[in-house]
Amino acid sequence: MNIFVINWRCFKNPLAGGAEIYFQEIFKRIVNMGHKVTQLAVQFDNAPETEIIDGINISRIGTKNTFNFAVYRELPHLLEQENYDIVIDDLNKIPFYSPWITKKPVLALMMHLFRKSIFSEVFFPFASYVYLAESLIPLCYKKNYFAALSESSKQDLVKMGIKPDKIVTIPPGIDLQLYQPNDAIKQNNLIIHTGRLKKYKSTDHLILATQKLVQNSKDVKVVIIGGGDDLPRLKELTKKLALENYITFTGYISESEKINYYQKASVLVENSIKEGWGMIVIEANACGTPVIASRSPGLRDAVLDQKTGFLYDYANINELAEKIELLLDNKTLHRQMAQAGIQWAKNFSWDNAAKEMLKIIEKTVEERKD
Repeated sequence: MNIFVINWRCFKNPLAGGAEIYFQEIFKRIVNMGHKVTQLAVQFDNAPETEIIDGINISRIGTKNTFNFAVYRELPHLLEQENYDIVIDDLNKIPFYSPWITKKPVLALMMHLFRKSIFSEVFFPFASYVYLAESLIPLCYKKNYFAALSESSKQDLVKMGIKPDKIVTIPPGIDLQLYQPNDAIKQNNLIIHTGRLKKYKSTDHLILATQKLVQNSKDVKVVIIGGGDDLPRLKELTKKLALENYITFTGYISESEKINYYQKASVLVENSIKEGWGMIVIEANACGTPVIASRSPGLRDAVLDQKTGFLYDYANINELAEKIELLLDNKTLHRQMAQAGIQWAKNFSWDNAAKEMLKIIEKTVEERKD
């Protein structure tokens, strides 16, 4: 099968995150199953126009501000160059409306819908553009199948008018050969957060909770891992609250360093207002680290509340601080949640995710033939 995928960023893009890992891990396996995959992605500094990564053919066009318009302009021409069997739209941020551009079968890949949460991330004019662009999804993709990361993403689509039987849920996997516990290096007071630092991810809530823990005379060390455009604001807040001795910012680190932090940490905290899933949740769990996360779409799918960690009401700083303190103080509870998290992580396999993705791809193509 010859598969054409439109995805904002390729795996090598400096701004690549969980959505790009999800795509790469699944579709490189589909390539290994004997299929051909071509990805159309945005150009970035010093990147070649074409490249092969893990057997996936990458073609880069446009800029971060013009990519979706470049897709509208170039897609018909690009699809004429080869006999592609299917087009896959990764609806991560702005939809590409491929069903309105091509007569080929189209599968929609849904990370998560921003909806009103986009207004907490960017200025009103652009937020309105994203919101309105998402609002056209049920008009453009109503007859198409969707592959969604989580039950939360599926329910968001159903609320927009997509029929449930048109949506298959395919959570991410994890490499359990890499993500493993190491009790020998576990630190009792280490709290971590990892991921791209964006305003909607609300990492400032962890900083505010840290202030309350310090006020309660808790001896804690907080490490915030990753970079992003919210980093200056978070550093300024840390300085304003005089928490420099308690909070460290690492910036971007290697995968092996990140795993080391997962293994050392007592708890991972995730505060986002919305996610497609919660890949870092499962990564931390696999390393024997319980997770405290906001009761938000995506995260509430990844965390088994009171089993592999705790959920707290989004933006409730007092509740967040209380649950961190409980998990740090109650060693028996911590040990139980750590073991439950290790077992929970074993349910997620990239190989299985790739097989499920290929099934819905084949179903999309076959039904179009009928």
